[in-house]
Amino acid sequence: MRRPDLIRSWAITAAVCIAVTFSCSACAGSLSADVVGTGTLVARLAGLELVAAIAGWIRLTGEAVLSGRSVAFSAEGTLRGFGVRGIVTLISEGWIGYVASGRAAGGAPIEIRGLLYASRKSLVPLQAGDVFVGTQRAVIAFGGEAHSVCGEFSGTVEGGLEPAETPGTIQLSGTGTVHLEAKPGGLSTFIPLDHPALTPEFLQYVAELGLGP
Repeated sequence: MRRPDLIRSWAITAAVCIAVTFSCSACAGSLSADVVGTGTLVARLAGLELVAAIAGWIRLTGEAVLSGRSVAFSAEGTLRGFGVRGIVTLISEGWIGYVASGRAAGGAPIEIRGLLYASRKSLVPLQAGDVFVGTQRAVIAFGGEAHSVCGEFSGTVEGGLEPAETPGTIQLSGTGTVHLEAKPGGLSTFIPLDHPALTPEFLQYVAELGLGP
């Protein structure tokens, strides 16, 4: 097996194992957070699909209930994402991972690692200002413990085209505003990580998010 195939095989296996682990584990914590993210999307045509890589910055402000304790917090960090739209299927899918560090209201450190996923079938691609919804899961490191949370999110994106730095690509920059909502007691919503367009690099990033702080 060629080295690129080995890397992709390992990345897919690790990412799927993480997805299975989350989907079989109870989410004990709750989370309500407002999120602002800014970033750049670079898209290219690959066969009958338009694929895109996303990179940027993220800030979360909200409140979590962890082990029965209410924790208000603010955190910021980086995000990485991947998107794909089938030209024939008209299905758009997007994955956004992030790592954010900050402080709780009392000054204690907090770190959040999360993954968001959304899927949409429509004749017209998502436009600026359109509302999109999806599922999300995260691990919150606080007080020496890791707390799993999972639920839904909704948001909008504003932005537009800018000059592409790489020939043959389309480049956009924008700002997304999202609200995360997660409640305890349920099983994590499964987030698919087996799409053939997902790159080994992004799958490895997702795997690293699952390792915890």
